[in-house]
Amino acid sequence: MRRIYSKILMLAFLAASTCGLSSCEEDLTSEQEIPFAPYVLSLGVTSSGNTTYYVVSADNLMDGNINAIGKGIEQNGYHDYQMGVNSVFCIGGLGVTNATNVVRGEDGLLKEQGEFVFNSSISGFCQVDANTMVALELPASKESGDKLTFYTVDASSAAITSTHKDTPVAPLDNLDWPSITGMQYSGGNLYVTYTPMNSSTFETAHTDTCFVAVYSYPDMKIVKLMKDTRMGPGGSWNAFNGLVKDEQGDLYVMSNSSISNGYSQSTKHAGFLKIKSGTTDFDSNYFFDFEEATGGLKPAHISYIGNGLIFAEVSTINPQTSSDRWGDKSLKCCIIDLVNKTVKDVDGIPVHNGNGGRRFVSLHEGNYVYLPVSTGDGIYIYRTDITTAKATRGARISASFVGGLFKF
Repeated sequence: MRRIYSKILMLAFLAASTCGLSSCEEDLTSEQEIPFAPYVLSLGVTSSGNTTYYVVSADNLMDGNINAIGKGIEQNGYHDYQMGVNSVFCIGGLGVTNATNVVRGEDGLLKEQGEFVFNSSISGFCQVDANTMVALELPASKESGDKLTFYTVDASSAAITSTHKDTPVAPLDNLDWPSITGMQYSGGNLYVTYTPMNSSTFETAHTDTCFVAVYSYPDMKIVKLMKDTRMGPGGSWNAFNGLVKDEQGDLYVMSNSSISNGYSQSTKHAGFLKIKSGTTDFDSNYFFDFEEATGGLKPAHISYIGNGLIFAEVSTINPQTSSDRWGDKSLKCCIIDLVNKTVKDVDGIPVHNGNGGRRFVSLHEGNYVYLPVSTGDGIYIYRTDITTAKATRGARISASFVGGLFKF
């Protein structure tokens, strides 16, 4: 009954959100899922304060309407999404304590395969190799526990292959309780960025240092707590944007200390630091002062797209004040060159307020980046040519927001 009821809510939402913009007959066409369609999207539909996700496939991102009418895998409760190996991990949060794996069946249609259950929300998740993912679970507060839990997960079946429960939270909690903002594997180590954040008030009193905790793999022991005062903490609250990895395994740490993305103050310039593959020190010869390059702007969300380039949404609010806190808005798109330390605006994507999700949803395919953007007349896919930094508007998406966008 619950599944039928949520489908009715979804249909009612789609009718309300589309009929005023174009013909209902065109927008609410029900189509069967196309076997072996290459693109996979998570469509979030919010109605009466409740959000339901529908994982659907699409054969084209540039034409028509993408919706979940009569198709898709329904998922209730909050989810984040991350690409695995020809699969999409659907990771529960905000009270949902399980993760499932969406794969393509032999018939070419999407299906859920495997599940693992954790005690509380997963704080970090990254790929180690073609067969293995690693998940990090952090207690909600100091009162909830003093140990981290690391899971190794089979990238195909979503089965837990090992659990490590004896790694102390310390020294991450020396200043305040850590808010995990990113995790990457490189050169035999796991690297974790975090922000010291009061778990009751969400105040960030310590924004003058960048912290990266390094753990050995596969035994998950603390190797070193790296610190650098050239910029503030890496990443931002629940955006999982603290670290990106290039083709050589080198890591770049992004710091924005952005009030619009949850910080209560900003005491250092937004920028990027570098960690060479497998090392446990910041590269002393590399610092990209992003604010100096852009006249005081801050990157909100980033995605690595190859050859030292990052596709980003950048806040145009300057300066940011306390009234802008938690207001992920007024974003423009840019291509950031980490090697040459330059920033180029993307032409053709309007300044926008994201697409409603907390994590950056984009897809890099060849010379293009696909990005769902919420505009005044609906959510649309925008395709950016990386070479020219020019974007074209594509398919319309019938949803409240897009939670994930991938290609098998």
